[in-house]
Parts: sequence; structure tokens; C-alpha cells
Amino acid sequence: MLINKDIITSRNNKFVKWAASLVNKKDRDASRRFIVEGEKLSFEAICAKLDVTDIIIAESKKEKYIRKLYDFDKLYNLNNTTVYILSDDAFSKISTEKAPQGIICIIKYLDFFRDLYIINNEEFSLLKNERCIMLFQIRDPGNLGAVIRSCVAFGCEHIILTEDCADVYNPKTVRSAMGSLFRVKITKVPDFLPMIGQLRNSGRNVYAAELRPGACSIREIDLRADDIFIIGNEGHGISTNISEACSGSVYIPISSNAESLNASVAASVIMWEQNNKE
Repeated sequence: MLINKDIITSRNNKFVKWAASLVNKKDRDASRRFIVEGEKLSFEAICAKLDVTDIIIAESKKEKYIRKLYDFDKLYNLNNTTVYILSDDAFSKISTEKAPQGIICIIKYLDFFRDLYIINNEEFSLLKNERCIMLFQIRDPGNLGAVIRSCVAFGCEHIILTEDCADVYNPKTVRSAMGSLFRVKITKVPDFLPMIGQLRNSGRNVYAAELRPGACSIREIDLRADDIFIIGNEGHGISTNISEACSGSVYIPISSNAESLNASVAASVIMWEQNNKE
């Protein structure tokens, strides 16, 4: 662990401007880095042995976090990590929190997240009995983060996303997912149709989670722990061609006083039901 002795005070410092730019997807993708903010998430990232390249500490929190980092360095070997001390004002340019805790980690993109562009020409398979959920055009990063958190809580090991879902490295996604982001595989694909066909050919049931004519209650199907459910866009649901490619459509029975469930809540209910089938 290399500690930069000079305190950075300028908001226009080159490093400060680069770190602040990571709030934007274009800049994250260019550098293949994302930020994790706050004490809990930062130290969970270190414990998960992620590739933490830089740690940024607010000057007012220097004594607290430097001492703790020395302890973590002994356990997790932070040889490739540089620590920067910033004035509180410079730190605030990078922080996305309303009440910053004074520590931010910059981390390389995770190697258990991947993009597949041509399904039939690229190797994709789920492990035997690997639990999986599919998310169709989930645009809200808070919803995406909440689903990731529920996946870890209910034993779902793999998430498949359409490429127009919210970015998994968006600070709101990272914050909402908590440390669960470091514990689940994620695959992003441009089109669910070939993916659905491949999964069904492998013996998996793939259900569209939606209320439409012919849909069955989740209580009425022969639910298996390895069944895969597609959760749709918050406003528009799942497109017709995707629904028709599935094994069927399934809905969650709710009170007549409510119109629908939030996407992340629906995903959580389905995964909880599957947990009881193991």
C-alpha cells in the first residue's frame, strides 16, 4: 500500500477530475474502473479481494481510516493500491453521497461480469442447478441494485441482463446492492430470444413474470428451484415476442387494492418462493 504524502486540495487537480468523472458510464467504460463509497462498502470490497487500485480519504477522516487500512493491508495485501488524502472540499467533488463518510475506493471492473454479443457464437451455459434470474430493460439503478441484493439473500447465483438495463457500476446501483454486488455473476446480452431458446433446450423452464391472458399464478405451477424468471421493465413490462418465447407467463397474486408490484419486489417474492422448493 502506497500512501501519497501530499494532501490534494484543488478540485481541479487532474486525479480529482478523473475520479469525479467515474460517475459517468462513458468514463467508467473508458478506464474500466468504478467507485465504491462509504466505510462498509469500501472495506467489504477489500475483504472480497477485489482489484482496488486507489483509495481516497477525506482529510478530516485521515487518522481513522489510515490506521484501519494498515490493519487490512496486513490481511489482504494492498501492494497495488495507492492511497490519496484529499481536503474535504476536494473530496466532495468526487463523492456522490449527501453525507460523505470520507472514504472512496476505485476498483477495476469485476471479472465475473461479462458481455455476450452473439449468443449462438459464444460459449454460455449455466452450471447444473445454478440459480438464475433474467432482467428485461430494468432502467432504474436502484431497482437493479435491490434485485442484486435479493439474489444474494435468496441464493440466486447468476443474473442475465438486457444490455439496455441500468449499469451495474452506476453509483446508485452499487449503493443499493450493498456488498452483494461483489458476490453474484452477471451476464449482459443484447437479445433475450436466442438466450431463452438455449436455456429451454438445456431443460430449463423460462417464465415471463407478468399478468396477461393465460398467465398462471405462481402458486399453480410446478415450481422448480432451477426455473428461470424474466422480470420486466418498470413501466412497460416484457415485450410480446419475449413472452411468446418463454415456457409460459406467471403472476404473483396480490390484493385487488394494488395494481402491481415494483420490479425488485416481484423478483424478491419469486426468489423467496423458489428458495422454499429446494
